[in-house]
Amino acid sequence: MSSSFIRTYQHGDHVAIATIFCRAVHEIGCKDYTPAQCLAWSDTKPNPEHWEKRCERKQPFVSVVGEEIAGFLELDPDGHIDCAYVNPDFQRRGIMTALVQHAVDVAAAMNLSRVYVEASIGARCLFERLGFEVLREQEVAMGGEKLVNYAMELALVPTKANGLA
Repeated sequence: MSSSFIRTYQHGDHVAIATIFCRAVHEIGCKDYTPAQCLAWSDTKPNPEHWEKRCERKQPFVSVVGEEIAGFLELDPDGHIDCAYVNPDFQRRGIMTALVQHAVDVAAAMNLSRVYVEASIGARCLFERLGFEVLREQEVAMGGEKLVNYAMELALVPTKANGLA
């Protein structure tokens, strides 16, 4: 089995991230969303230029297995998990679980009070398994389509290191 680890985005990762995003939406998301909804969510062709600008700004966490990027996740400074996607070839191998746990650990180290996400239908169970609570189901308008997702959050316990516990 190849070794895996999580690191911060490095310039050039955007090419793999663009592909993962498209493939995840159309190969994983299609189980819960219609073809029209998936097309509204993502074009069928990767857009590396878009992802290069976004990744340079957002600096996502990247899961690497062997030499290949297996997934990515963005953690905003306020604890918002945005854009959490796994390469379909690495689905159900704990990649996203490890990325979310890493983001939670980083958020706790930043002394944030919570981590929150808008989880897709398919990702909801993963976040629930990791202790996130559903705050509400919501409909998001995207490209003329309405997609259901779930506003979820995980309250973080202050650590003794920050003097609050």
